[in-house]
Amino acid sequence: MMRLALLFVLLVVSEMAVATVCADQPPARLERLAVFEDRGAQLRLEQILALPEQAFSNFEQGYLFANYTHSAYWVRFSLAGVTSRDCLRWLTVGDPRLNDIQVFIRSAGQWQRMHAGSAYPAEEWPVLGRQPSFPLYDEDDGLVLIRATSRSALIVEPILWSELAMLMQRQTSALVDGLSLGIVLLVVPFSLVVGSIMRSPLLLTHAATVLTYIVVTCVLNGYLTHWPALLPWSDVIRSLVSVISFACFLGYARVLLQVRHLPRCWGLLYGALLVLFIGSHLWTLLLDHAQGGAFTDLLRRFTVYLLMPLTLLVAWYRGVSLIWMAWVIPLLYLLQFFMRYVLQADQVIWQSRQDFFSLSSIVPGVVMLTCTLLTELYRSRKRAQRARGELEDRRQAEQGRLEGMVQRRTEQLSESLRARGAMLARITHDLRTPLLDIVDYARRLVAESRHDYPQRITRSAHRQLALIDELLEFSHSEQPQHEVPGDLHLFLREIAEEVEPLARRHANDFELHLATDVPQQVSADFRRLRTVLLNLLGNAVKFTRDGRIQLHVNCQPRGVAAVSLQLQVEDTGPGIHPDDQQRLLQPFERGAGVEAVEGSGLGLAIVTQALQAMGSALQVQSDGVSGSRFSFELNLALPGERAEVLA
Repeated sequence: MMRLALLFVLLVVSEMAVATVCADQPPARLERLAVFEDRGAQLRLEQILALPEQAFSNFEQGYLFANYTHSAYWVRFSLAGVTSRDCLRWLTVGDPRLNDIQVFIRSAGQWQRMHAGSAYPAEEWPVLGRQPSFPLYDEDDGLVLIRATSRSALIVEPILWSELAMLMQRQTSALVDGLSLGIVLLVVPFSLVVGSIMRSPLLLTHAATVLTYIVVTCVLNGYLTHWPALLPWSDVIRSLVSVISFACFLGYARVLLQVRHLPRCWGLLYGALLVLFIGSHLWTLLLDHAQGGAFTDLLRRFTVYLLMPLTLLVAWYRGVSLIWMAWVIPLLYLLQFFMRYVLQADQVIWQSRQDFFSLSSIVPGVVMLTCTLLTELYRSRKRAQRARGELEDRRQAEQGRLEGMVQRRTEQLSESLRARGAMLARITHDLRTPLLDIVDYARRLVAESRHDYPQRITRSAHRQLALIDELLEFSHSEQPQHEVPGDLHLFLREIAEEVEPLARRHANDFELHLATDVPQQVSADFRRLRTVLLNLLGNAVKFTRDGRIQLHVNCQPRGVAAVSLQLQVEDTGPGIHPDDQQRLLQPFERGAGVEAVEGSGLGLAIVTQALQAMGSALQVQSDGVSGSRFSFELNLALPGERAEVLA
């Protein structure tokens, strides 16, 4: 019994030791590979086995790279000396983009076949995962043949893994991919929201470019295995998201480099690139995947390594205002070109073939997107500060304008108050003088009734009444115009009949010259017109002795519904000096040397305000020596036409 227990313990310990040895084995990178290129991709396993040894070439680089090819690559190696006996190992062939992977292993003289990739249904894969893996069990130093094809870039890098090493590698890869995707899902949606709020085309197109690029990398890195039903559509999905990503990138480049401010041919060039890119993917899907893929890659390189720097130089030459990122992005692409194709620095991070379109390659794009986000936030803050500054400047300017207006209105009001004070003083004086005369003559009338005091009282009363009438007329001159139809000829004859006796008192002749084309019926403010004519003719009568006074009335048609009436009062009096002509139009202003002539200085002021109310202005012509001419023009409606229009 003791012997059986001891035997059981020894067996368990030996199995644990073997398991520990197998688990502790590091991944084995196969560095000596025999490679054969099947250019037609038509050879079968039997034909490959029949090939001479010289048909295979040794490949010691550790990985095989081919860019867009029709060929199928056969890789041969032996498990002898690579794995330990009785250890299960896992073989990974290379990049997840390989769409057809076949693994042939010879064990005990028999060939076993396993396959994976998007060319096969997911249930036929040995193990479904982002990177296809194949279980290998070392028996009799088995020979292994790998056949790999790809519709995009082909990278074959056979590696043997222990179960523990593969688990750790996948955990590390998942951690890196998770961090990359987490950063993208944190920054990109936030940038899209901020870009929408700020209405920033630069931020929106940049965020869309990063988002679509991460979708492309997810498709290329085998994430469609999480949706096995989509695996047969891998090529179509990859082409579709690639076109969308390239369109977003072109939009970002156009906004970044301000292509809209360049000649129209540059915008057409960017549009033509997108059309060619779409055509190249259609070519890849429908005609020749190798030629189409190579042309697609050429378009990408032309855009980032040539077109963007040229656009930057043209924009700089034409004086287009660019932000700092418009310089940094093309310069970074030129640096990438120098490192990849001049220095061929494959060991630099994100520059090796294996890192092309890897999930970690999105990190520089996210960093630049963060810079774009910060730049747009800074520019938005600056615009807000500038807008607030402009608003404050406008507010201060408006405040200054209002203060100036208030000051001008205050000055005008003060001037008006001073003029009113002077006017009241003159009115008080002018009204008191006739009243004092009336009182004095009335007192004398009681004592000495034989003198002509009653006549003097009457004259003084008439003087005061005339002055009061002038003041009333002056106060009414700002009332709105009131036009009524009337007989213009009759109105003018009444004016003439009223003025003729006054003119004869000073031995003057009065003449009314009425043109034959003056209409008889017009619509006019006859009250104001009467005031104007009587004041002008009254002044002419008062200041003219042994002379002639004329009233000229002419007419010009203004369409079919109105006429322009020209009225002119002309006398042969002493005239008005040119320096006094504008002054005499103000209230209570009189000319020099007219103290002997009765008057208040309101006549011409009343005329001026009345004409302004009727939409006209008084014109004064005089040489200051002999004669004066006062004229004005009125636009009057014809009653009949006016009634027809109103109807």
